[in-house]
Amino acid sequence: MTKDEGTPGSTVRPPGSRNVLLERPEAAPEPNSKVNLGAFDLILLLLPMILWPLSFILLRAYFIYSLAASVSLLAIGSIVLWRPDIRWSRGNFPLWPLGIGLLGAILLYLLFVGGNVATTAVGLGGDVQNVYGEIYGNQSGIVLVALLAVIGVGEETYWRGGLQAVVEKWSPAFRKVPWVVSTAYYTGVHLSTLNPVLVGAAFVVGLVTSLVADRAGVGASILTHVIWIEAIVVFFPV
Repeated sequence: MTKDEGTPGSTVRPPGSRNVLLERPEAAPEPNSKVNLGAFDLILLLLPMILWPLSFILLRAYFIYSLAASVSLLAIGSIVLWRPDIRWSRGNFPLWPLGIGLLGAILLYLLFVGGNVATTAVGLGGDVQNVYGEIYGNQSGIVLVALLAVIGVGEETYWRGGLQAVVEKWSPAFRKVPWVVSTAYYTGVHLSTLNPVLVGAAFVVGLVTSLVADRAGVGASILTHVIWIEAIVVFFPV
């Protein structure tokens, strides 16, 4: 037995025992935290590898309906499994997400205007028209506007919301740059289309919206995606 030194009347404690009064308390686990990814998490992460070829190849005749249904499924899954971790808004200034979302849409539109000029100059104009043909299908007017809005909201909720939240939470290597993973994966699933213009467009859209979400939240990237896709397809096509 040993005796604490310093003051009269100090208590006697066994050798090697801890003085809990002087120790820092252990941090409580974060609410809703998980030790590792579960089976449903992995299924939802891998699902785009099936849904994108399904929409762009097997169900090409019904492309816009298939893609809208696919991204809706992914978005619902993200909300069910990852909702507590999704950053819908970032920044202390209330109008920050709105401003960044609008700037992102303008930047995307200008990039696509420039990209259209570049692809036409190198003889890839036909690939661009193929992309528009897949999007338009037999739809026009309010139905097309509604479907495009569903696609914009759904894609952002999954790719820039759920996926980036998963990367931030479970990937030590990319925790500070989740936009790198979401951009790479989003671009990668478009390789199944075998359309170089579409793959390049996916990279540009993925990079811009991922950075917008990383800086201002998923609400801002939704705004960017919806405004851009409506402008480029319906209101001010290039």
